[in-house]
This record gives sequence, structure tokens and C-alpha cells, in this order.
Amino acid sequence: MSNTLFAHQPDASNIIISKTDNGQVILQITSSLTAFQQEVNFINGEGYYKTPEEFRNLVIKHFKNRFSLIINKNDTIKFKNPKVFLGHETKLVAEIIGLPEAIKNIQIKNTIFKDIYLSQSMVIFLLSQFPTSKYSLNVDNKYQINLSLKDGNWEKVIAKKTSSYLKYAGYFASLLVLLAMFFVFRKKNKLN
Repeated sequence: MSNTLFAHQPDASNIIISKTDNGQVILQITSSLTAFQQEVNFINGEGYYKTPEEFRNLVIKHFKNRFSLIINKNDTIKFKNPKVFLGHETKLVAEIIGLPEAIKNIQIKNTIFKDIYLSQSMVIFLLSQFPTSKYSLNVDNKYQINLSLKDGNWEKVIAKKTSSYLKYAGYFASLLVLLAMFFVFRKKNKLN
């Protein structure tokens, strides 16, 4: 029953990283066919593809542009042989290559479904070195999560907010220009 409900919810998706019996590490992204169609149509326009194969290729291109996995802050993970399996519950499956032996940091960014209102992805790791908790990617965390291993426990890394007065520089410059214009016009009016 839950698969049936999930297969028709375009705002819900799952990201599962697991290992097969033969030792391959696999990424699987699952959502409704409607979600993938909405994103492909949003990016490319309605009617851009004519065949299921063209649609699969557009989904893979969208995945490559909007999904990233970075390990240990500098190892951008590569994906081999991505394939799309169409159905009410549509899956994108790819082999993960280049996974380092020791893993201390994980950063996942998935903006594949960001154009769907209130979309969220549940991230599930089924590997021994990885966290056992589920994590949600949504608009609140900008569809990304950063995790760090500290004292044997995985913790979310919260980006520190830096207070910068430079963000107000545009407003200040605009105010100065307006004041200068005011004084120029005022001086012209006094002369007349």
C-alpha cells in the first residue's frame, strides 16, 4: 500500500545508497513518474521528448546537472551507467565509483525535484560506514545535507551565518545617489 501511495506523490522521493551482493555500491533515486515528468517538462518544455528513450536520456541529464555526492570535503563521487526504470514508481539507478575507504564527511545535494512545490527527499544509507539515520532534503536546507563523523557519531554540520555589512553596500550606494540627486535638483530650483 505504501509503494502505491508513494508512486503517486510527486513531492516525495527517496535516495538510497546501498551495496549489492557482488559488492557494487549503488545509488537509487525513487519517485513518481509524474515527478520526473514535471521536472523534465519544466526544464525543457512540454512535448520536448517523443519516446521513452528520449525521456530517459533527459532524466539522466537532469540527474547529472542536479545531484552531487562529495565525500571527505573534496572527493566528488562519480556515477557509472545511470539507468532509468519507468513505471508509476520510477527509479534512477547508478553505480557509485571512487568511494574512499575512510569516510569522515558526507555532503549530498539533490535539486532534481526542487521545482516541485514542497518537495522533499529522504536519504537512507545502507552501508556499514555510513549513518544509520534518515535525513530529509527540502527547501529549508536548500536540498542538501552535510554530515561529519565526530567521536563515532554522525552529526549534521550547520553552516555558520556570517554577518557582513557588505550585503548593505548596494542600499547605501543607492541612498547616496538619491541624496546627491536631491541636492542637485534642489540647487537648480533655487537658482531658477
